[in-house]
This record gives sequence, structure tokens and C-alpha cells, in this order.
Amino acid sequence: MQTKFYYIASFLFFLGTAFSFGQEREETPDQKVLLDSLNTPPKKPLLLAKVKYTAKDCVRINRKENKLILYDEAELYYQDIELRAGIIVLDYKTNEVNAGRIEKDSVLVQYPFFKQASNEVNPDSIRFNFDTQKALIWNSKSGQNGMDIFASLTKKQNDSTYYIKDARVSTAGKLVGDDEEGIDYYFKVRKGKIIPGGKIITGFTNMFIADVPTPVGLPFAYFPSSQTKESGFIIPSIGESNLRGYYVQNGGYYFALSDYFDLSLIADYYTNGSYGFRGDSQYNVRYKFRGNFSFRYENLINESRGLPDYSKSTVFNLRWSHSKDPKSSPNSTFSASVNFGSSDYYRQSINQLNSPNFLNNNLSSSISYSKSFPEYPRVNISLTTAMSQNSQSKSVNLTLPTFQATMERIFPFAPKVGAKKGFFQNINFQYAGRAENRIITTEEALFGPTMFDNAKSGMKHTIPISTNFKLFKYLSMSTSANYEEVWTQNTVRFQDFDPLTNTPAVLDTIS
Repeated sequence: MQTKFYYIASFLFFLGTAFSFGQEREETPDQKVLLDSLNTPPKKPLLLAKVKYTAKDCVRINRKENKLILYDEAELYYQDIELRAGIIVLDYKTNEVNAGRIEKDSVLVQYPFFKQASNEVNPDSIRFNFDTQKALIWNSKSGQNGMDIFASLTKKQNDSTYYIKDARVSTAGKLVGDDEEGIDYYFKVRKGKIIPGGKIITGFTNMFIADVPTPVGLPFAYFPSSQTKESGFIIPSIGESNLRGYYVQNGGYYFALSDYFDLSLIADYYTNGSYGFRGDSQYNVRYKFRGNFSFRYENLINESRGLPDYSKSTVFNLRWSHSKDPKSSPNSTFSASVNFGSSDYYRQSINQLNSPNFLNNNLSSSISYSKSFPEYPRVNISLTTAMSQNSQSKSVNLTLPTFQATMERIFPFAPKVGAKKGFFQNINFQYAGRAENRIITTEEALFGPTMFDNAKSGMKHTIPISTNFKLFKYLSMSTSANYEEVWTQNTVRFQDFDPLTNTPAVLDTIS
């Protein structure tokens, strides 16, 4: 019995030992996984920059839903994003912001204004995601380089791509923020794609005039929207005049010649034979000069040939404006403001663009140049030409030219080093000179052989001289003198008054 018990106990011992070793498993080096806490990716922050916000009525933070609610004149700023609206809700979980208008006294007010970089939009409501930079915009009003876009739904895919639905595209000059009702004309777009600063591509497009659809419809359309200047045709306006019949005005071509200057050639034509053309140019070289030039010519025919009121005339006008940047040459300036032409130009012009100047009775022009020499003694010179025309009397007053020169005060006898002492060392003088040529003539005689018959010219020199000194070491004395000399073209000397005519009689004229 004891022997059997011994065998049974030994069998159980070896069985338990084998079972315990059978539960162990030796791992090879390839099977071991090492965890490095340093390589664990950090959690992404909720927002990448600080959010600034304010509101007039309510600023509430919902901790449970992790939302920020702004009400009444709400404003939110994040990176390059500016958002203003009646109500703004920011969801920190999804990094989305919703903005909309509010109602006050049964009137919807405080419509959202959204700006990112240089892009601005005025919608009814907007939803924007800070992470993806995508947005949904309802009833938006925006501008793209001279074109106004009113879209019922806009989807922003990224900074360079926008999609629009049920939109109106117009170049009628309506400002963003104005009511789109009453636009002169627009293009109705079902769906379209906007590339900011580049182009607008649309599907089916129909043209509306005064909210009335026209037969002009296209399966697709392309609207250029480049920020750079581009050459192209200028669409004219069409109308009717009682005196000259039907007309086509302000049509032509625009030349984008370079980044520094451009040119537009525009013409007008009437069915009775009247016509006109003009050339306009603008130029601008940064840090050097800028200006614009315009020349206009019109051949006018009133009524039809053979009628009592038939007349024919020509008018012209030249305008030039120029200014020099002081940075290009600090010691010299040049400027021009020229408005020269026929006295009756603004009253007789057939172009509607000149209507605001109908009552302008005077035309004035001036061109001036000045130069300074900073070396001692400092000398300043200037040259000016001026002209004025009166459209009623047709008189012309010319100052051709006016020359002025000045020199600063100098001490010719003063020592180069040390203080000035005594009468002679304190002697000083200045110089000022002015020369002028005046012409009074008429528009018919202008630039003719008799133009200079009544010209009056002359020059005046002024030299003030002064000095000061001490007398008996206690009394300060000063003295001064002024020298003037006048040069004239003609000199007239008179006798005493004639008792019969009570007028001076000319004795002699020296030229």
C-alpha cells in the first residue's frame, strides 16, 4: 500500500513539473517589441493660432459642447481671417465657425462680412472650417477686379478655386454691399467656377437687361478677371440724338503697352456725319514721375445739309498732367497741368462724358520747372509758363515765360575762420531777379504772326545790402541800402498834360 502511494505521488510531482515548464515560451530577439515613448506623435492642437473675439451683447462658452457663442456686433479674428456678423458660433471640436445675421425690430441686420487676405465677401450666412480652409457661403456679394458677383450659394474649395450656383455676374459698376436689385444688366449663371485673379468659367449663361431676359444665351462663358492689365476692345454705347441721329459713342481699343504706361483709342460716330476721336494715356514710373495725357478732336455737323440750321465746326481739347517724384532728384522739380483747346469745346462737345464741364468758362494751364544749387552760395532758379483762356470773350492771357532767380545772403569781406568784426566784415548782400514776358491776344491770333505785337517783357533786379557794427563798444549801429534795376523792351516818356484834351502827350519812345 505504501509502495503504491509512493509511485502515485512521484507521478504527480513529475507531471506538475512538466506542465509548469510547458507554459514557458522563450522569445527570440525578433519577436520582442520595444515601445519608445519619444516617438509617439503628439496630439494635434485644436487651433494653430490665437483666436481673438468680441461681442456687444453676449459672449458665452459652452463647456459641454465645446462651443463659443458671440451675439450682436460679433467679431472674430484668426490668422489672416476677419469675420464680423450678428451672431458667430465657433465649434472647437470640428474647428468650424458659423456666422449669420440677426433680427432686430423685425428687420434683419448685421449681415456677415468675411475677409481672408485680400478676398472679401458679404453673405447672408457662412460656414468655414479652419483646418481644411473650405467654406459654404449663402447669398454672397463679392467683387473680382471690376466684376460684381451675386451668388445664392458659393463653395470655397481652396484659396484658388471657388464654385458658384445661381449667380449674377455684372460689370455695371455696382459696389459690393449695394442692393443687387436694379442692376442695369447682368449675366445669369447656373453654375460656375471662379479662379481669383484669373478667370470665371461658367456653364449655361443668359444675359438680362433691367431684369428682363434676352435671347442672348450661351452654353458656356468665359470672363477674364486678371489683376494685370490686358489689351482689349472697349464696348461702345448706342443711342439717338435729335440733331445728329443715331450714334455709337466711346468705343475703341485699349492697349496695355507695359507696366509703366497704357493707351486707349476711342471714337464716336453719328449718322449725320459727325464724328470724334480721342486718345488717352496714363504713365507711372515708380519713384520717378507719373501723369496722364488726353487729346480729343470732334467734327460737328448740326442738322442736315440744305436745312436753315445747318452748320459745321471743329473743336479740340488737349489735357496733360505730370508730376515728378521728389525722391528721384531732391534738388529739382517739374510739374505740368495743361487744359488747352477750343473755347467752345465743352459747350459744343457731342460726347456725354463732357456734360459736367458744360458751364466751365475758363481754361487754365501751367508748366513749371525749378532747380536748386546747394553749394555756397545757394542759388535757386525757376521757370514757369502759364496760360488762361476765357470761353466767352475768347481772350487768351499768356505768361511766356516767367523766370526767377535768387541767391542767399553772402558776406564777401568776412574771414573764412572766426567771427565777423567791424563795418567791412559785416557787409552782406542778396540777389533776386525776375523776368517776365506777357502776351494778351485772342484765340484766332494765337500762334499767328501778330501774336507778339502787344507783348510786354522786362526784367527786374533787386540787391539789398546791409551791415552792422559797434560804436564806442556800447552802441550797435546798422545801415542798409537797396539797389533795383529794371530792364524793359520799350520806354515811353510823356510831356505835361495837354490842357485841351487833359491827357498826357507822348514825347518820345525808346526801344
